[in-house]
Amino acid sequence: MKTKYTILTLIQILLFAGFTFAQTSLPVAEQQMQKFDYVKAIDMYLNHFIINKPNDTDIRNMSYCYIKINDTKNAEIWLSKVIQSGSATSEDIIIYADLLKSEGRYIDAIVYYQKLKEEDPSKSKFADENIKICEEVLVWLESEPDFVVKNEEKLNSVNSDFGIVNFGESFIFTSDRIPPVSGSSQNMVYGWTGNPYLKLYEVNMNKSDSIRDISIMSELNNDYHNGPGYFDVKTNTFYFTRTKLVKQNSKTQNPDPTAWFKEKTDIYTNRLEIYKSEIVDGKWQEIIEFEHNNAEAYSIGHPVLSPDGNILYFVSDMSGGFGETDIYYSEKLLSGKWSNPQNIGGELNTAGKELFPSFDADGKLYFASDGHIGMGGLDIFKSTGSKTSWTSPENLKYPLNSPKDDFAIIFTEPDNMGYLASNRYGGIGSDDIYSFVYSPPPPPIPTELILAVTTFETLDDGTIQPLENVDLHYHKNGDGSKVSLIPIYPGMYQAVIDCDSDYIVNGEISGYFTQTTTIKTKCETMNDTVFVQLMFERIVINKPIVIENIYYDYDKWDIRPDAALELDKIVTLLIENPTIIIELGSHTDSRGSDKYNETLSQKRAESAVQYIVEHGIVADRITAKGYGEYKLVNKCSNGVKCSEEEHQLNRRTEFKVTGFSKEQPIIYSTVE
Repeated sequence: MKTKYTILTLIQILLFAGFTFAQTSLPVAEQQMQKFDYVKAIDMYLNHFIINKPNDTDIRNMSYCYIKINDTKNAEIWLSKVIQSGSATSEDIIIYADLLKSEGRYIDAIVYYQKLKEEDPSKSKFADENIKICEEVLVWLESEPDFVVKNEEKLNSVNSDFGIVNFGESFIFTSDRIPPVSGSSQNMVYGWTGNPYLKLYEVNMNKSDSIRDISIMSELNNDYHNGPGYFDVKTNTFYFTRTKLVKQNSKTQNPDPTAWFKEKTDIYTNRLEIYKSEIVDGKWQEIIEFEHNNAEAYSIGHPVLSPDGNILYFVSDMSGGFGETDIYYSEKLLSGKWSNPQNIGGELNTAGKELFPSFDADGKLYFASDGHIGMGGLDIFKSTGSKTSWTSPENLKYPLNSPKDDFAIIFTEPDNMGYLASNRYGGIGSDDIYSFVYSPPPPPIPTELILAVTTFETLDDGTIQPLENVDLHYHKNGDGSKVSLIPIYPGMYQAVIDCDSDYIVNGEISGYFTQTTTIKTKCETMNDTVFVQLMFERIVINKPIVIENIYYDYDKWDIRPDAALELDKIVTLLIENPTIIIELGSHTDSRGSDKYNETLSQKRAESAVQYIVEHGIVADRITAKGYGEYKLVNKCSNGVKCSEEEHQLNRRTEFKVTGFSKEQPIIYSTVE
């Protein structure tokens, strides 16, 4: 019995200790987050949530920590709790939709961008832009890619590898992998990632792209972060980025040299600077600091020279820019110095981050951005121009871009092949280097086609809207067997049809005139879809419908050949709509006596009806009515001077539905 009580007491002590730890772990977790130690902060929060239910602030902090370590999947899972609770702000919805996009869940992202418009109409433009790109991305993903992208597995490590650039017959890249040599400086670990500091490496690859050897560039690396860079083959000079630890006091800073996130600390912050070194006879010369470095005030990094070597482009978060980080440039002066940095302008720079500029041999500029609308995370864009004059940036699309971060692209052959970095799913490490080569698929020649039919109705105000629940079917010309089309979404129907064939497409819906069209299919091009649009008009009792181009010779009522063509359409209409009963009315202009016009119009109407009956329509489905000049459509009554064109408007033939030969489920409205 004593043993039993002892065990119970021990359990109570352990539970109390766990409760106490959970209670105290929350402020510690917040402290770790403020110190940028997000992995520890996540562990602390999870401990706290063992006993305590997380509130919205805790959940947002968890999502924030996961975003900081690039775990967008868990960030989305946590933020979804706020979204589902109904307490989400418009900013929460934006972040959540962006996270869905970064996870490749574009259809779900569209739903929340739509929700953003409802919650905050001021964000409608932003939401519409993102909805549009999500819809475009879905098309990109379904299309055959123009590039083959391959993970360079032998080059990559389980850590971060990126920023590969040409270096003579070899390449230089940046990595925070475990260095191949030991030493106190090589073994230092960066607290944010838990990995070694970024270092520059050289790699030799043969023509088959297999790796010969990878070596650390000890002459260029210092104890802290190094890279990425750019090698100028004309001057044998390597321009590269280094990170400097700067002591600060309660200012907004940029502690992460790779992510360019701005945070706050009371002690130190990371600032990027540009350096260069010339290689002579295989030996690196003195490392020289770029004259516009100013680590006390801002970061400056990611250097690249224009193809002519006269303009240095780079990235900076100096004040006066458009966003978090912008692309700037300096021109080489006659003295050999560089001009004061100038922002390249708002055509390319945004309120977000622009990073990793590069040029191909043709002078096209490539850069990564999360400020321009893209697939998710950082996307790669291209533009042409110089200094502050640039064309609108063009997204490189899938597969060069992905839902994740894609950046640091170089072209070894313009428009054809090169390398990029990405943390897309399926890689080896957090960031990997990928090769790509232009390999467009051959234009497909389809053996079958998609018949895509859209159905609309015309409203009284002249506008149109999709019409649902239409009975659509088709058959080959000469073949009476009908095949139904499958509804895809409201107003859209599809079917698979043969190439090089003639088809008749027919649509029926109660209360509307039946619509029929014919199509001829060809399979000589890449287009594998035949688009057909059917416009339906409601059947309105006693609503006059003008039959165009029904003309009679003067003082005659016999049917001319040109009038017969139009009356044939009425025959077809009555065949396709076998339940309607119509009146065919003939009208004259005001010239001549009223009685004469009434008699003439009656004879013309009867003549038209007789033609229709002779072509297979039962006589009791159509009546003739001559209205003479009693229903003019304009001012041209007796004694009013009018042009011939105005009189012609009154000399018309009309028909109207007056009823149905059997029960009709839907009759929309009547006139008169």
